[in-house]
Amino acid sequence: MNRSSACDVAIVGGGPAGATAAYLLARQGMHVRLFDKRTYPRPKVCAGLLTWKTIDFIDRTWAVSPRELMREAIVVHACRDYRIYFEQTEIGRGHLDFPFYFVDRAKYDHYWLKRAEKAGVRVETGMAVKRVDPFEGTLTLVDDRVVRANTVIGADGVGSKVRLAMPLREKEKKFWRRNLAATIESYQPNIGKSPSSYASLHFGQVAWGYGWSFPGPESRTIGLACLPHRNRGNLRGIFDNLLATLAIDPKHISTPKSWPLPYGNFLYTPGCGKALLVGDACGLADPLLGEGIFYAHRSAQIAAEAIAEAYPSGNDAAYIYNRTLRKKLLRELFWFKRLRDILFFGGYNRRYRGLKLFLRLFPKRLEFAVHGQKPLSRLLLPWR
Repeated sequence: MNRSSACDVAIVGGGPAGATAAYLLARQGMHVRLFDKRTYPRPKVCAGLLTWKTIDFIDRTWAVSPRELMREAIVVHACRDYRIYFEQTEIGRGHLDFPFYFVDRAKYDHYWLKRAEKAGVRVETGMAVKRVDPFEGTLTLVDDRVVRANTVIGADGVGSKVRLAMPLREKEKKFWRRNLAATIESYQPNIGKSPSSYASLHFGQVAWGYGWSFPGPESRTIGLACLPHRNRGNLRGIFDNLLATLAIDPKHISTPKSWPLPYGNFLYTPGCGKALLVGDACGLADPLLGEGIFYAHRSAQIAAEAIAEAYPSGNDAAYIYNRTLRKKLLRELFWFKRLRDILFFGGYNRRYRGLKLFLRLFPKRLEFAVHGQKPLSRLLLPWR
């Protein structure tokens, strides 16, 4: 029996990045296959924050509004008010012109995967990939079937099997590990009280990281992210200190869960041979506040455009993708990382003086930059 098959594009991972790339490529008439080791809907530990730039992308790409996502119970909450703390002291607050939206990640990811399937993508969930050859463009599945493609897209998260198959230099591997954040998150049910009306960020609890407390209709999400090599002590102990600051009894929260998060470890050459990396697989997340959903969608769109330009051979897709990604995404992420180093972190002794001053002088600029309504590279320059 022939255990080999071919397609134009093979995608590993069915989250927002994989589903977006699959949908856009299938709409152009390509034969696209998508594989994910998990079945959907599947639980996903994530704060689930959507900023203006994500909502704008969804509207332009799928013509789907926040109202429709609310009807589907995918968007579960919206919030306009925020507060920022250094330890127990409030150092900033504001009212957003455009709200933060919070989603149920299990439903959110499943929704886009179903849209890709309806566009003609052949989806196989519960099917893990055993081996990847980024130069031949082949996937060997766990059942020993071999799939050959003109292009392979790795959308399989921080532990990407596609990335691990690529010949990264030791320097790149070290950079990846050192800038991968450790995170921990839990939920506090809104039992006997109304949901809080504001989202809050908490600095000073941890070096090179931050805590968050986000509202929801049934529970409040509480989490912490940091670079492990910049901190001493165990993450759970630091998280307990955050709970104490928030006056939350650890007995009244759900069991905390942990996962790694890209936090400034984006790869500058995520395309190699016939393989392209998108989303978390190549470290595409905001290195300031950890937002990753937008970068998953947007990098997938850039990858789809590169593949379409190189079609049908796909030989130049990696070159086109690397060049375009640097121009349209990596440059902005670089500025986010510089802002993080200048205003936010640098150890406990600086006490976030830069952040306090900026919140006092230019609060709206920071809001617009986080939402993506203004480029971060012009944060300190005159705006038109």
